[in-house]
Amino acid sequence: MKIKNFLFLFLILIAVNANAQYENFENTKPSNNTSQSRSDWFWEHIVFGGNIGLSVGSVTAIEVNPCIGYRFNRYLNAGLIVTYEYFRDSYNDYTNSVYGGGLYAEGYPFDFLTIHAEAQYLNFKNYDGYYSRDVERVWDMPILIGAGYRKRISDYICVNLMLLFNINNTSALRYNVYNSNPIVKINVMF
Repeated sequence: MKIKNFLFLFLILIAVNANAQYENFENTKPSNNTSQSRSDWFWEHIVFGGNIGLSVGSVTAIEVNPCIGYRFNRYLNAGLIVTYEYFRDSYNDYTNSVYGGGLYAEGYPFDFLTIHAEAQYLNFKNYDGYYSRDVERVWDMPILIGAGYRKRISDYICVNLMLLFNINNTSALRYNVYNSNPIVKINVMF
């Protein structure tokens, strides 16, 4: 079995076994005659998720993108993303660490459809030539926009398979974190 298929199956199994609290958005605002406090109501709208990636071989890539957000209603959530990626090409003796963060927003116009947008501010090594030794760390801001298929695993867990495009790919940098379009992402939200 290929490592990508194994990783996808692993993420699905994690999502199925994760525990979170079910939220009914039709009746969530605290009223004056209930014992639920406003801080409890706020924390019930927090969502967690993210994606991880792994590729092993002569090229090793490890990516971790946790996120935390606020669910405004059942159609929209937005929040913060943290990014770390390690890349090593053994054949060309090339390594790179990418780190940064950003903002994301997801809309769900239908239960099966995800509309996703994110803007990240990422720091990485910008090589002067193809894997040359003349290196400087630079900041870049990829903006990813796209849509995807949303599969609800339970009342409070969903998996999104998204096709995203970097619309800020006009940078003059030699190396870009998202240098090819489209970008396929799978994330789990609970």
